[in-house]
Amino acid sequence: MTATQPPRVAVVGAAGWAGSRHAEAFHELGADVVCLIDPSPRVHELARAVGAVVLGSHADLSPDAVDLVVVSLPSSAQPEVTAELLRRGFRVLVEKPIGSSSDNAAILAEVDGIDESLMVGYTLHQHPAAKELAEWVSSSTVISVSIRSAARKLSLDSWRVAPEEGGVAVVNGIHAIEFVSSLFAGEAEVVSSYASDGLHGASVPDYAAATLAFAGGPLFRLETYWNPWNHSSGLNRNDWSLEVEVIAHEGRRVWSNWEIHAWDRFGSETTRHLPEVDLFLAQAEDALRFARGQSPTVGYRQALRATRLADEVVGLAGARV
Repeated sequence: MTATQPPRVAVVGAAGWAGSRHAEAFHELGADVVCLIDPSPRVHELARAVGAVVLGSHADLSPDAVDLVVVSLPSSAQPEVTAELLRRGFRVLVEKPIGSSSDNAAILAEVDGIDESLMVGYTLHQHPAAKELAEWVSSSTVISVSIRSAARKLSLDSWRVAPEEGGVAVVNGIHAIEFVSSLFAGEAEVVSSYASDGLHGASVPDYAAATLAFAGGPLFRLETYWNPWNHSSGLNRNDWSLEVEVIAHEGRRVWSNWEIHAWDRFGSETTRHLPEVDLFLAQAEDALRFARGQSPTVGYRQALRATRLADEVVGLAGARV
């Protein structure tokens, strides 16, 4: 890839909800989406829309013809495919989480140069509130962080209900786990954890709540669930409602979807509506810079830290059922 040549992108798992969003975002940014890989017949319509060819397997990809491979598969299937691609010399953007568990992701620990060649798709970092909140946290004495993360799922009938995928804490709640753990360097302990399948009666937890404590840092409270109702506003085309509250010695911040409400210690109060950006598009912009050699927004070690914490959340909830 030369400085003027559009980056060449391949998407593995392109017919799924996230995979198609990735392909569309890279195409919109002017990248050359050269090939899509997915057994679903839906992939052919997407390929025509973005000008790509359809390949039968990721094994058919050539490192000389592709600058970035996006892997967007069920979480438990991602580590093996990602490891194979990294060993062959590709730079990879893999959907979060890095695996359905740290055991599932263990194969990646054996890959040389993974810190430079792997980016993990945690889109909260592309939200305009994320950098602002992180900067405020870094200069504050934080007491607690609370997050409610609710993804709209009118029904559960996909890979998400497979027991090996870990349920809602791994598939959705890990967004919050990763973001909060990126703010604090200390080790985290899972103090309590609870799970329920009462919203959908699925074979995995569709509701989870947990409390974590960071050494030398704050308490972190998480509530995450797949809700069977619509949102009037939210992230990802209104299908994800996010509320983040941070309480610190210096004040309080509430990030609610596209709004930040701020209170400072001695009386000032402001509310701002943030620009509603396409998080997949913003992530693709970061990923194209990564394809050209920049460091990943979220790399292997930070993603693995989040997965290990999710393991503990799921394990403790299971032990108490």
